Amino acid sequence: MTLSGKRILITRSAEQAGELAFLVRRAGGVPVFFPTIRLVVPEDCAPLDREIGRLSSFDWLLFGSANAARFFCERAARLGLASWPGGLRVASVGPGTTKELASRGVPVHLTAAKHTAEGLFEALLPRGVAGKRFLLPRAEEGRDVLPGAIVRGGGAAVSVAAYRNGPAEKDEAVAEEIVARPPEVCAFASPSAFHNLFLLLGEDTAREMLRNSRIAVIGEVTAEAVRARDFRVDIMPETYTLKGMVDAIEARFRADRTAVRE
Repeated sequence: MTLSGKRILITRSAEQAGELAFLVRRAGGVPVFFPTIRLVVPEDCAPLDREIGRLSSFDWLLFGSANAARFFCERAARLGLASWPGGLRVASVGPGTTKELASRGVPVHLTAAKHTAEGLFEALLPRGVAGKRFLLPRAEEGRDVLPGAIVRGGGAAVSVAAYRNGPAEKDEAVAEEIVARPPEVCAFASPSAFHNLFLLLGEDTAREMLRNSRIAVIGEVTAEAVRARDFRVDIMPETYTLKGMVDAIEARFRADRTAVRE
């Protein structure tokens, strides 16, 4: 197996780590669990509940992450939303988010080819933005790139917090292990996962550990967060999914072995 014995640090929240761990094991790798983020509902769900109650007033429902899709759908189900308004169209930032929505029975009318907020806006343009109303469920800490672009394009954008994230509780035993013996790859699926590693380990300790590992990310936004701290992104898949990430990690190790033989 390509990743035979290679240790891959998984920083996803505890409830979301399973899929990536499965893919790592299937490739022969060893997942090392060190959640750096904890995802929870907003402290005040009233704004989210209000927008769910008037979904029919929107033309488009836009999801910029699988987490936004999950928390929004869970809240809608808890409020008793039995069906989606017939005229409402749903757009997704990428295949991982589309998969999450599909698993919940939500039809996706548009998936961005470029898996960023900018890419999602570009995908919307041919469908028309001016005069349309867009609802954007997202993290409390979400960027304003997409709503800003919609407003400049003549549309109305309503952003609402569907979830929030913060540092996970530190696992002291695993922290000691990864500092003493850095994993071959540290994988990050969001900027928060990367930033919170420094909060949990401490700035200097996290830097030293990362200098002795390869850094793998999903998405350009996470890559920008890594570069902003003066680290190099070693691995980033063309397809922004967990499978894409593991495939890219495998490709990197195959390339390394080929370079050694040559």
